[in-house]
Amino acid sequence: MPYQDIPKDTDEYHFEKLMPPQFPLAKKIYKSARYPNNIGREDEVYIVRHQSIIIAALKLVQLDQYLILRSMVVSRLHRRAGVGLFMLRCLAEKLEKRECWCFPFDGLETFYSVIGFRACLPENSPHIIRQKYQQYFSQGKKIFIMKRD
Repeated sequence: MPYQDIPKDTDEYHFEKLMPPQFPLAKKIYKSARYPNNIGREDEVYIVRHQSIIIAALKLVQLDQYLILRSMVVSRLHRRAGVGLFMLRCLAEKLEKRECWCFPFDGLETFYSVIGFRACLPENSPHIIRQKYQQYFSQGKKIFIMKRD
């Protein structure tokens, strides 16, 4: 799709939750973005469609009693067109009052704060969240911890 055909109006985007038999649809976008496409049967997987084509995906994963936002990906042709922000705002409605954590890359604090995520120091995070952060950080990922109440 040529760049000029990217929708300017979010009315052209459709956010939806996938059921486990539909998870392979999300795996395709992860694969095309060269992103790990592991999806567990218990994960909550959401996608964004434009003209029936999946252009973005994210998942919510349970880690003990904690909910983690992971693997938010927008197709290369649709980046910087508001798709990620659209997806976050739709996700906020699904989260309602559920506490949620994420490990964004450096520089994305303002982006995630739009829906109420706040930076959290590792030492102020639950042990299992801190462990996961340290695992990613030790792999060379330039990330930090955020929490949404």
